[in-house]
Amino acid sequence: MKRILFLAVVCGLLLTLGGCEFKSGDALLQAPQPSTTYKSLQKRINGIIDDGAVQVAPQTGENRTSVQLKDLDLDGEDEAIAFFCEARNPDQFHVYVFKKDGTEYTTIGSVTGTGVQIASVSYPTLLPTGEKGIIVSWKLSGESALFGMTVCCFQDGELKTLLETTYTSFITSDLDTDGADDLVLLTTDATDRRIAQLYSYANNKLEFKGETSLSPEGQTVVSLKKGWLRGYQPAVFAESKLELSAGLMTDIFTYDEDGFRNIALEGDEVSEQGTYRPVSIPSTDVNSDQVTEVPAAVVMPGTSASDAIYMLDWYAYSPGDDPVRVCTTYQNVSENWQFLFPENWRSHVTVSKNTSENMTTTTFYEYVEEGANVPLFTIYRLTGDMRNYYASRESMIELVKTRSEIYTASIAPEAAGSSFALSEEEILQRFSIITQAWSN
Repeated sequence: MKRILFLAVVCGLLLTLGGCEFKSGDALLQAPQPSTTYKSLQKRINGIIDDGAVQVAPQTGENRTSVQLKDLDLDGEDEAIAFFCEARNPDQFHVYVFKKDGTEYTTIGSVTGTGVQIASVSYPTLLPTGEKGIIVSWKLSGESALFGMTVCCFQDGELKTLLETTYTSFITSDLDTDGADDLVLLTTDATDRRIAQLYSYANNKLEFKGETSLSPEGQTVVSLKKGWLRGYQPAVFAESKLELSAGLMTDIFTYDEDGFRNIALEGDEVSEQGTYRPVSIPSTDVNSDQVTEVPAAVVMPGTSASDAIYMLDWYAYSPGDDPVRVCTTYQNVSENWQFLFPENWRSHVTVSKNTSENMTTTTFYEYVEEGANVPLFTIYRLTGDMRNYYASRESMIELVKTRSEIYTASIAPEAAGSSFALSEEEILQRFSIITQAWSN
């Protein structure tokens, strides 16, 4: 009995020393109380609402909430960015920035735009030390493809506007390799010529670094992305559709001692059509060498323009040099796979495709100009409830298996006498699933 009493006393002392206390059931059921800091921010927001504003949120991009927290000046405390439109004038938008001071939030400034909606907001790195700016994009009224843009930053305790302009597409990328983001804008000039402009933050302002043309044949930019040239020089790749043609055309923007320019227009040994190809396949790092390659479509032997099947020669670019072909592939975009050609296949191998229920086949042939083509192997895409049964047949080589489909291959007996035949191991090595979302 004494031992039990001793243990009870010890437990009581531990609870007391540990600061523990028993709360009533009502206290445990109470909702968590908002912090003083939260109340301060909410008070600021409510004040703006009481003056006739309505909270809104950006409609596209990664940042789509009506209130966002970002440490813009790297002081270890998040600034709050809030978005509003006027209730009586819903085409008038305001973006407020609040800074935390102890447990209170104070208003340090706002920017205003006119449009249909706040399209997007992003926070580029303006300085190599990591300080961030704010890019607000405004969707303009009417059928114009132009957007409005306001670029601002936090300087000396105030919100400072650096740039107000219009654009059709934009991206931030460190083209001058100084550790901070540069701004690449696509827009049109007074003559309706499509141009790209480069801005870089320096000396507490956003400096204009240069302007260059886009390919005149392109009409609509469908993709704008960062990439790398040979020699691992950063670049921006813009993919455009043509007005009356299928396919894509690529512009390549870079910045160095010769300025900001589009190297896709600086002389092209690939074809008379520049970077245009009649297939909707964008530039990508096709061979995983960290360099972005641009495809050029080549008609496979034995096919004509009316029923063309294309292989793709992939070219790596660098300023001042002719593009270099690094590999050739066959891309089956509809089935989401690609096959890397051996070097000796170019102009000697062709393809035929066939589709049936729950099975599509792509057969590679040695092309014989006067005579019957020699089958080398077939790639199968199997779907449906019987896919495992077909994939398990003795002649099948399993390439890739997903939840809904199986990719297999079978080597044709006729391939044994061909100099273009591949082994099972080579087929496995050269087949891959396309992991990039292709433009359509």
